[in-house]
Amino acid sequence: MPLSFPNVGIKNMSIRLNRVVAVAESPFTLDTQVYTHQGARWEAEVTLPPLTYAEARSVEAFIIGLKGREGTFTFGNPLHTDSAYTATSGSTAIRSETLNTSAGSTAVSAGTYFQLGSYLYMVTADKSAGAGTLEFQPPLRETIGGAQLLDFTQPKSLWRMASNDVSWSTNEASLQGFSFAMVEAL
Repeated sequence: MPLSFPNVGIKNMSIRLNRVVAVAESPFTLDTQVYTHQGARWEAEVTLPPLTYAEARSVEAFIIGLKGREGTFTFGNPLHTDSAYTATSGSTAIRSETLNTSAGSTAVSAGTYFQLGSYLYMVTADKSAGAGTLEFQPPLRETIGGAQLLDFTQPKSLWRMASNDVSWSTNEASLQGFSFAMVEAL
């Protein structure tokens, strides 16, 4: 573990960042207090294109090999790719939401995904070329040392199935369909 997701393409994908935030509202004044906890993780639902039996065998083996929620796998959206180049300058503590970047870094646009270590992040504010501060979400999963490269080319994260029950279907044309939910493995 982790397993690599089979190269069969994606028909549809929904992704979201789930945060742990509590809101307490006064029943008398309607004033609110917001409690932001540390929890945040990516969650997604994926539908694969119809696969022939031969194509589907690798997906079936992958799903069975995960043993429900026990196993982990790497996965990234093939449409999220960029040619940016950025390296960290100095170490950054776990749960940080900014990184200092080196002088050789390129410009990075808000909304760009990147991988650092085994996890997926999204840039939340434009960063110009050169040394500077990169703002991102979710908070950093692990302490990062200096001179770490951020991967903008097909960034991936570490995932696990959202349920122990994963199934697939076959139709009269012998095409198989797969849909499943997954959560980031923290």
